[in-house]
Amino acid sequence: MNISKQILDELNIIIPLNDNLGGSMENAIRISCPDSMLNVLIQNEIIDFILNEEPWKKVEQSLIFDEDKKYDVIKVIELLDDGSTKKHVFWFDITECFYTS
Repeated sequence: MNISKQILDELNIIIPLNDNLGGSMENAIRISCPDSMLNVLIQNEIIDFILNEEPWKKVEQSLIFDEDKKYDVIKVIELLDDGSTKKHVFWFDITECFYTS
């Protein structure tokens, strides 16, 4: 059983995906879960889905502040069957994950 997938199903999270979603700040994937541990699971599941469950490895993660927005930028390498790798960058808008006072 895939625990991460079960959590996403239980939370009823719907992720609208298109070809370039998450590829830049302008089309970042918006996440609004206030639990930072769930954010990691959600981001990993989205990356798995976009990369068709191919093996990948996170090589860098950055928190970017742009005006009133906050972005999590994750750089990964996809491990291809022929032994080569392909780089990907995923932008997540995590503005709603921060508590406001």
